[in-house]
Amino acid sequence: MDYIALLVAVVIQVVVGVLWYSPLMFGKTWMKVMETSHLTKEEMKKMEKEMTPFYALQAFLTLTMTWVFASNINFYEISGAAVYFFAFFIWLGYMMPVTVSSVIWGNTKKKFWIKQISIMCGMQIVCIMIAAFVLTNL
Repeated sequence: MDYIALLVAVVIQVVVGVLWYSPLMFGKTWMKVMETSHLTKEEMKKMEKEMTPFYALQAFLTLTMTWVFASNINFYEISGAAVYFFAFFIWLGYMMPVTVSSVIWGNTKKKFWIKQISIMCGMQIVCIMIAAFVLTNL
């Protein structure tokens, strides 16, 4: 396994995640879905500070997912365009159903389901495709 490619893929995915949930992309919609758009700047700063340890956890989880994905690519000797089909089916069969279930059985109001599912699943498919690209092209 190419550990440099693995780390590059993880860093890019974390950066994409930060941007994805920022006001530059889907952050404003995400705040409405999470019903936190009414918070003051002080409350937002406090919430962000409380969330800081979870960024490290998310980076570790991204590393874990990417390492397992890379291990499967290597084990099954997947290359070329097939890696993108493999990534898509990993997303379709594992990531997307778990995400949808977590939304519908979680604490999200039904009126926000489509937005939350779209934002979360959209990021997942983009990130696994980024991982597929980086892992097979570096």
